[in-house]
Amino acid sequence: MRKDLDTLKRRPFLFPLLMPIAMMAIVAAVAVWVFDARATTVVIVLRHAEFEDTTDTDPNLSLAGKERAARLARILSQLQAPRAVDAVFAADTHRAQQTVQPLAEALALPINVVPPSAWTELAARIRRDHRGEVVVVIGDAKPLSPLVESLAGEPVTVSETDFGRLYVIFAPRLSRSRLLQFSY
Repeated sequence: MRKDLDTLKRRPFLFPLLMPIAMMAIVAAVAVWVFDARATTVVIVLRHAEFEDTTDTDPNLSLAGKERAARLARILSQLQAPRAVDAVFAADTHRAQQTVQPLAEALALPINVVPPSAWTELAARIRRDHRGEVVVVIGDAKPLSPLVESLAGEPVTVSETDFGRLYVIFAPRLSRSRLLQFSY
């Protein structure tokens, strides 16, 4: 029996050394996850509601458009406090501003009017100035497609005839952006 014991080599017990390192790695991973979740920017992008069929170059909303704007305000104003809408952006057209006006009034938010020349920089502005917030952007179909693609990293075509499509982009700081599409 003594001979068997002599052949055994003593191995160091590594568990007490590895356990604190593993715990620190787990705590660091949880901290990064929490930081990333709190720094996630949610951008809701949609086209303006239906407008009147006139020869005017900047028409007002039609009755159906006003109803859609009211429905949008009801839906988005019900978001709970930690993720309530923090900022509203609209194109410099009557139809875009009239679409977002009921929501802005319900939440007591100013409407940030985006001129045509500023649409290319809007994604960077949202990422920089509204990190971790919920932002609503309403505009015409043409500038919205590149905006959604810039924020989500996925090509999207916003149709000229679809007034009820809602694009929700979750843009975390560290991980990949996600895009959801809804109809309202």
